[in-house]
Amino acid sequence: MLVEDEVRIAQLVELELSDAGYQVNIAHDGQVGLELAQAIQPDAIVLDWTLPNLTGLEICQHLRAAGNAVPIVFATAMDDPPHRQAAMAAGANAYVVKPYSINDLMETLTAQLPSAAA
Repeated sequence: MLVEDEVRIAQLVELELSDAGYQVNIAHDGQVGLELAQAIQPDAIVLDWTLPNLTGLEICQHLRAAGNAVPIVFATAMDDPPHRQAAMAAGANAYVVKPYSINDLMETLTAQLPSAAA
């Protein structure tokens, strides 16, 4: 699942992940992203920080407070230690900074999937 408010970025990431064999659900709004994550139980979430209605951090906090252990990878332009620390403290599994290469994002995401531990 991808929660990204920038439509062009979301389309590019969806295309690349789909080409790699992933099924991708997209939300462009934080509230919609939280509701979608709760409804579909994705294998992983790629999460932007700055979103309309709920931030990525708030989504992460809500999911973790509900006991949801889905792997969460932040993919955000927030490239400073306080944001990174807040994300990790909220329960994020990984943090990738924009602009990122799609290969870096895919490697980070793949490493977080349950099948990577097997």
